[in-house]
Amino acid sequence: MANPMLPTQMILSAALLAWLGVCVVFDLRSRQVPVLLTVFPLLMAAAWRYFQGGWQLVLVVIALTLLSDLPQAKWRIPIACVVAVAGLSLSGSPGTVYAMLVVFAVWALWETGATGGADAKIIIALVLLFADGSLFIPIVLVGGIQGLVGLIARRKTIPYTVAIALGTAAWVLLF
Repeated sequence: MANPMLPTQMILSAALLAWLGVCVVFDLRSRQVPVLLTVFPLLMAAAWRYFQGGWQLVLVVIALTLLSDLPQAKWRIPIACVVAVAGLSLSGSPGTVYAMLVVFAVWALWETGATGGADAKIIIALVLLFADGSLFIPIVLVGGIQGLVGLIARRKTIPYTVAIALGTAAWVLLF
């Protein structure tokens, strides 16, 4: 059974889910989420995590972001693996380790073209906000169901923000 939410938690959860809802609407309408809806929350989540003492996770996100601008794409993933291992060696808790692994996985999915940049930024912002990689589990489960439905409907792509929003809502309400 989930813990009852305090009024402040309810307001913050509602704001979070409203933001995700707006991202879904843009994604469904135009298959693009405006940069302001992804970059600003990502920066705010990074600042929050830094001030909460999670500088290691923020450092890994910054390093991976900078790696994306390397001119030679063939070196990005190997260097990112080194960055991830270095970040993991700096992390102090199992929760931070899992959060770093999720950030690395999402970055790698974006870097290889398996997911869009908006999806990656939204998920990374959520992981930074909560510092809990377990958030990724319901997102992936909902995404798998959505993917199966898309496969049956013969869709080439699916708006993954739907899975992100529904998975996050389930995670927030259940945990």
